[in-house]
Amino acid sequence: MAKDKTLFQLTRRYFLTGIVVIAPVGVTAYVLWWIFANLDRILGRLFNVIGIRIPGLGLVVLVAIVVAVGWAAHQAVGREFITLGRNWLKKFPLTRTIYSAASQIVEQIVGEDRKFFKACVLVEYPRPGCWAIGFLTSEAAEEISDTVQADSVSIFLPTTPNPTSGYIVFLPRTHVRRLDMSVEEGFKLVVSAGAVTPELAQRLGARDV
Repeated sequence: MAKDKTLFQLTRRYFLTGIVVIAPVGVTAYVLWWIFANLDRILGRLFNVIGIRIPGLGLVVLVAIVVAVGWAAHQAVGREFITLGRNWLKKFPLTRTIYSAASQIVEQIVGEDRKFFKACVLVEYPRPGCWAIGFLTSEAAEEISDTVQADSVSIFLPTTPNPTSGYIVFLPRTHVRRLDMSVEEGFKLVVSAGAVTPELAQRLGARDV
């Protein structure tokens, strides 16, 4: 049992590391879905030729690829290749900016050091009476608070199902409601389009930021 648990923990660790490595290079959800769809189509053609069909094998192969990337990221040679790739992306101003921002967001979702977002919140967006999940990133710059004449905070509003894109809004503190759920739970809610909820009936209590 202990050995199985260790194997599961290692697989989970490598899988999450693989996501952290792969995701910032592109839009994670789109890339993974594109790979899965193409793998399933290619494998489907192959199975039609040999007369054997294994449903869902494309998903299994995709998970294996992500785990393999995560495993490689923990090895010396793999880290060297990943570092070379990251350094190449950072040579260009546009890709450097996009990659850096996406890396920080993805690290926040599945990485080990989750400090980028401070709290999961609710804000009225895009109109009064319509609420959206957001994440408190920081106090707004003093210039912004002075301009709007209100104590403001910076909120990141992610898109669904790809939370690596979204909007940054600056709102008066009194217009933001803090949720009794962790940042990780908030991201699960966003990525799953509301399907994965952290016991909403008990945990969705709101209070001022």
